[in-house]
Order: sequence, then structure tokens, then C-alpha cells
Amino acid sequence: MQSHDRPEQDPAAEIAALRAALAQTQEQLHEAQHLLLEQARVFQAMEELTHAGYWWRVHGDRAGGAHWSAGLCRLAGFAEQAWVSNAQGCSGVLPEDRPALEQALAQMDGKDVEYRWCRPDGQVRRLRTCMRLHQTQDGATMELGVVLDVTQGHQVAAQLSEQLNFIQRIASSIPGFIYQYRVRPDGSASIPYISDAVQDLLGVSPQVAMHDLAQLATQIDASDLQRMRLLLERSIQDLLPWQCEYRVHDDDGNVRWHMTSAVPQKESNGCVLLHGYTLDMTERKRAEEEIERLAFYDPLTGLPNRRLLLNRLEDAIAMCLRKRKRGALLFIDLDNFKDLNDTQGHDIGDRLLTQVAQRLVAVVRNADTVARFGGDEFIVILDGLSSELSTATMQAETVAEKLLCALNTPYALGATPHYSTSSIGITLFGDERHSVDELLKRADLAMYQAKAAGRNTQRLFDPSMQTALLARSSLETDLRLGLERGELFALYQPVVNHRGQVLGVEALARWRHPERGMISPADFIPLAEQTGLILPLGRHILRTACTQLVAWADDVQTAHLSVAVNVSARQFRQHGFVAEVLEILAETGANPQRLKIELTESMLLSDLEYTIARMEQLQQQGVSFALDDFGTGYSSLSYLKRLPLDQVKIDQSFVRDVLTDPNDAAIVRTILALAQSLDLVAVAEGVETTGQMGFLRLHGCEQFQGYLFGRPDSPQALQALLHSQH
Repeated sequence: MQSHDRPEQDPAAEIAALRAALAQTQEQLHEAQHLLLEQARVFQAMEELTHAGYWWRVHGDRAGGAHWSAGLCRLAGFAEQAWVSNAQGCSGVLPEDRPALEQALAQMDGKDVEYRWCRPDGQVRRLRTCMRLHQTQDGATMELGVVLDVTQGHQVAAQLSEQLNFIQRIASSIPGFIYQYRVRPDGSASIPYISDAVQDLLGVSPQVAMHDLAQLATQIDASDLQRMRLLLERSIQDLLPWQCEYRVHDDDGNVRWHMTSAVPQKESNGCVLLHGYTLDMTERKRAEEEIERLAFYDPLTGLPNRRLLLNRLEDAIAMCLRKRKRGALLFIDLDNFKDLNDTQGHDIGDRLLTQVAQRLVAVVRNADTVARFGGDEFIVILDGLSSELSTATMQAETVAEKLLCALNTPYALGATPHYSTSSIGITLFGDERHSVDELLKRADLAMYQAKAAGRNTQRLFDPSMQTALLARSSLETDLRLGLERGELFALYQPVVNHRGQVLGVEALARWRHPERGMISPADFIPLAEQTGLILPLGRHILRTACTQLVAWADDVQTAHLSVAVNVSARQFRQHGFVAEVLEILAETGANPQRLKIELTESMLLSDLEYTIARMEQLQQQGVSFALDDFGTGYSSLSYLKRLPLDQVKIDQSFVRDVLTDPNDAAIVRTILALAQSLDLVAVAEGVETTGQMGFLRLHGCEQFQGYLFGRPDSPQALQALLHSQH
């Protein structure tokens, strides 16, 4: 039997093959080790980046400890080590957290457990672990745990919680609530957030508001809600901030004012998110209303004041021009209101003004304006009258008559009814553009025409009044210039006894205009009173009279003369009047005993005690006083006997008809008897006939003044007259 032997191989070749295989294996192993090392580095880097680590051990082998990763060692604060004993592995767990951790170790169910770990350096970290059993490919069971450092997350959560608490504290302390309002592309809306204060402002809890935002609108005024929604839609569409004020009705029926404001923000999903706040601004509204009331309304009557009137008149003029309608301006002035104030006090006057305001408002329409222009002056604006001039005029005059009737009804000011009348000036507007000032001037001028017509009536403005107004304005300008240029001077009318001997004179103001010539005192004296020019005029005449007294003192024929000077109420009541008279006397060197000041009865009605005190101050210096135009005012024995008077002057209106009118004769006799009983010298003014003089002498009058004895003349003419009598 033949045997087949395997051929023998070359040992060297086999060794070379083995070496090549070994080198290839070593290279593959090296590559595997390198890959494993890189994977380990990546894993360690991932552990470091995620602040994580892991541990493992064979299931059931808990006595020997566990294998810890480098990342877990870093988390625990240990030096890097592959094996950690059980004692060392639990050394950093805070005692109060150990029960939960031990329970998780026993269950190994993969649930997260957090615990606190105190590192060797004393730093406490919060760790979260997840532990479970893991089956390997060779069938072995391992316990595997992953640990994550969540300290920073807790710190962030704590900061967020603190910030949220801070926001909540702010939201609860501000006078309102803050909110977020989201509108989706389909138009639906929701409230992601609203602060607790919504409960106080709208009576709706935050939970209810976020669940059903319609509850927020239940207390908002219906008309304001519609306007509010329109503004909100516009804000969402234009992505512009919005703000709205609206009224809220609470459960008690009270009305409060809220203001909401928000800023819209477009979100990536197409929604619009508004961040806003709502405030209760009721008190601010009330303050604004009070400020407006003080700024635009009269505090006494509650009517619009001058400032608001001018605004409304501007609007009425513009509206009439736009609608081609007419309007009317009624200027109302109470007749003799000053007398009521002076005699019964300002409180009674205020009560009358209040009742007048109520009556005016009751007569006109709600669309018309009633305003207090100042003092005892009221304005009524009638709007929307007919475009026809005649019809509009009739409408305005009809309203004016109704107003006069209403104001003529007795007023309840005290124990007895009080009667008061008014004068009304009317001007129409709307046919052409007029300024507010022009219309007021026209109505004011028409009102003065009503007063001139006897008061308690109305007058409609016409162009002739404008002519008169321009003439008055021109005269006022000339009067101012005349005082500056020395055009005004004094003439002197003699006062004589029954034998015609001149005892004294009355200084009378006269004005010689360089172009107009002599201007009547009846024209410029009332103008001076109205414009305040009576003060410089009165001062000029007083100084002129005192200077003349000094000139006459050097002549034996005129040294005995006294000079009477009329003093207006405005001049007498001005501060420093007494000092002014004494200063003029001292500067001129005039004898005070030769100066006589004439006062009218109307001046004595206001503050009698003050008037007496001033008179006595001057009387102590030698100045005497006469009561001018006696019998035409409100003569009363109760004050007449108290006044430090030397003379009474009988008004020429009684002297003129003393021989033909029994009433005038009786008045003159009464005045003369009264003067004798009070030991006062009576001087009759306006004596023009010997018959008048005879009647006056028969009833005891001893001094006379009038054309019968001489007209007002220059001091030179009077001086010549006196020399001719001797």
C-alpha cells in the first residue's frame, strides 16, 4: 500500500507568513486601539461638555464598589480613578437625600432621581441620575447609571422664579393690571397672561379672563367698547402702539375711567402679540375736569367763562359761514347792579348773579351758549338761525324779549322780593367773517344804546352805532393827547350872595381841541369816567385850582375867594387820594381853607365809614366839603347828618322849573328847610332869572350860582369883574 506524504514546507517561508499575519493583526489592533482611544476622548469631551458621567458594575456585586467614568469623577470632585468604593461613592450625598437615592438603587427602574452632592472642596452641586439594569451580548447583567450635573439649571430656574416673583410684585403694586393679548391669523384671540389686579379693576379673576376674554368687556360702556375695538383693530393692522380711554360701570352703578395701552409685536407664526397695561384713571379724569372747570367755567354761576366763550364764539362763526346760517350774539348787562352790591353787600349780589344765570339757561336751547363775561355781564350765543336776515333778526329779538321777561321776575334774595332789570344788545353774524372782538364791540355798543333808551330793553346793532363807536374811540385818543399837551384847563363860575357879591367860584373843566375847537364837558367828562382818564384830569384841575388860589391870594379883591372842585367817585376812592390833595396844597402853597371839594350823593353809598374817615382827614387840614346835585340821588338823613359837610348844592333841574312846577317848588323848599336844620349852607345852581332868585331867597337860600350872575369864565375876566364892583 502506497502512502501519500504531505510535502514539506519551507520553515523560513512559514515563519515569514506568520510574521506578516502578525504584523497585519498588530496593525489592525493598533488601528482599533487608536479608534477606541479617539472614541474615549470624544466620549470624555461629551461628558465634560454636558457635565455628565456614568458608572457601572456587575449586577449583584455591590460589595466591591463600581467603575466610575472620568466625567463622573470630575462631577464628584474626585481625582480621576477607574474604581470607586461604595463608601466613597456615597460620601458626598447629603443625608436628607440618601433615602431617595438608595430606593432608586434598589429599584433600578430607570426613573430620574435628584440629589445634592457635597464635593470635597465644600461646594454643593445638584445631580440627577438615571439607573437601570443592562444586558450585555454575552448574557451578563450590569447595573448602569448615568449622572448629570443640573446645578446650573436649578440656578436658572431659581433666577427665573425670582424674576417671576419680582414681576408679580411689580404687577401687584402698580395702579392697574398688565396683560398679553394674542390675535391669530384667523382672527381668534386669547390672553396668555394677565395680572391679578384685573380682579380689582374689572371684577374678573385672571383665570376667568384667560379662559373667556369676553368677560373683560361686560362692564365697559357700550359706546366706548365699539370705539375701543376699532382702535385695537387698527393697531393690529398697522403694528403701531395704541391707547384708549373708556368708561367702566361697576356693580354699584358708578362710572369710572380706565385707560389701556399696548404695543403690538408680529410673531413668526403670523400671530400678533400685544404687550399692554390698563390703569384706573378716574381720579386723574376728575382732576382734569376740575382743572377744565377752573380754566373754562365761572366758579360762581357754573357758566362758561370769558375764555371758553371766545372759543365757542369762534366755532359758531365758522359753523355759520360753513352752513350758510346766521347766529346772534346777545350782550346782557344788569341794570343798577352796582347799587345792589354797594347797599346790600357782595354776597347778595352773588346770589342775584347765580339766579340770573339759572334763568338765562332755562330760556335758551341746549345748543345755545350762555356765558358769564365778567361782573354783571352775560353773553348768549344763538346758533343755527335762519339764513334770511329779517327772519334771523326776528328770532334773536324774540329770544331777547323772553330773556327780559325772565329777568324781570322778582328774585328771592332775602326777606323781601328783589326786582332787577337788564339791558340787552344784539348783533347778528354769519353773512361775512367778523372777528370775535368786533362782534363783542358791536353787541356791547348796542347794549349801551339799550341803557341810553331807558334800560330794561333791547337794541339791535346798526352801522350808525359803529360810527358812534369810532367817534368815541377817536375822542378818547384825542383826550389822552390833550391831557399830555395841556389842552384842558379850568374856567370859573362865581357863587354869589343875595346882594350879588362874589363869595367863591366853582372850577369847571374845559377842553379846547386844536382842530375841533371847544368840546362840551357833556362829551368828554363821561368818556373820562369810563376810560379812567378822569384820574389825571381830576388831578390836573385840582392843581390848576390851587395854583389859581395862590395867584388870587396876592390881590385884595380876590384873596377872600374860595374855589370848589368837583371830585369823581373814582378819584375820591383811589388809594392815596388824601395824600395827593395834601401834596398838591403843599406844592402850590394854596390855603386849604379856601379849597372846597364837591362830592356827589352816589359816592356816599359805598362804604360810608371809609368816606367819612377820608373827609375828616382833609377837614382837619382846613379843606371843606359840599354835597353836589343834592336831591337827585339817594339822600338819607341817617348819613347826611353824619357827614362833615359845609354846603349842599340844589341841583339845577329843580331850580329850572321852581316857578312852574309845584313838585320842584316843594322839593326846593324841603331841601332848604333840611339845610337850615342841619346848619348847612345851601347853594342854588342854575339860577337864570330874578324870579327864581326871588323864590329861593323867600325860602331861605342865601347863595346862588348860575347864568344870572355869570357864566364860567377865565380867572382874568373874573378878576376884572370883581375890580369893577369896587
